[in-house]
Amino acid sequence: MHPELRYFLQQLLNGLSVGSTYALMAVGYTLVYNCLRLINFVHGDIYVFGTFVALTVWKLGLPVPVAILAGCIAGAGTGMIVERVAYRPLRHSHRVMSIISGLGAAMVLRTTSQLIWGPQTLPFFELGVRRTIDLSGLRIMSQQLQLVGTAAICMVVFTLLLSRTKLGKATQCVMQDMELSRMVGIPVDKIIPLVYALGGLLAVVGGVLFSSYYDALNIGMGLLGTIKAWAAAALGGMGSLYGAFFGGIILGVGETLAGAYLHQGFRNAFGYLVIIIVLLWRPHGLFGKKRVEKV
Repeated sequence: MHPELRYFLQQLLNGLSVGSTYALMAVGYTLVYNCLRLINFVHGDIYVFGTFVALTVWKLGLPVPVAILAGCIAGAGTGMIVERVAYRPLRHSHRVMSIISGLGAAMVLRTTSQLIWGPQTLPFFELGVRRTIDLSGLRIMSQQLQLVGTAAICMVVFTLLLSRTKLGKATQCVMQDMELSRMVGIPVDKIIPLVYALGGLLAVVGGVLFSSYYDALNIGMGLLGTIKAWAAAALGGMGSLYGAFFGGIILGVGETLAGAYLHQGFRNAFGYLVIIIVLLWRPHGLFGKKRVEKV
């Protein structure tokens, strides 16, 4: 294999791995946005909190699957609490009030995490034994296959949940029109907390994969996670779940290629430059559609 082609494929695989974690965070973020059309500033801090819980449970000596399950439950539960305390009381208020409330909830959760686990970066556990496959010089790590495979499986399961179950169909109705859903008997106040829970769960899965891949976890990753999730959702199209998924993949690949061929300092800047160019060309994102208000 030609060295330049091998290098490109290696960086492409690295980008797919990172993009898979962005994709899971972005899908969870978009779920919440679809219900209330609000920017959820707590999303990244929920994922960090749940990931810290997973790390703590693992340090207690429990198996990795149990630790991940505990982290997902913590993320889902925290999402439901945030919805009930920070967002539901202001659901019919001006959007600015909900945004301020979300920022306050994010600061409370971030401070709580810092008081419990501290501001330092902690090493994270590995998801299985690290193995490397060599294909004509192309090095494929087992963790990279785990990242891409888990993201794909989660998206398939999530799609089936929304399209084949009664709960999923009710959730889609709430996402399309909350008031009409209430009028036809759908328990909106029960569906929305479940959406927040599912969003938090997906975010924690992405957080565990991300932290395991880089062997690091710290408080600052919460704000970064919120920004990445929002950026990927905007790139794919706000409101589109598949758009959020592929937006995360594209963002991860773009950042990695920019760092490889330009300079690591351009990594984040190049990703957002791609978003700006795409939104100038398609204001609603790659897969988004203009939202039509019926009167």
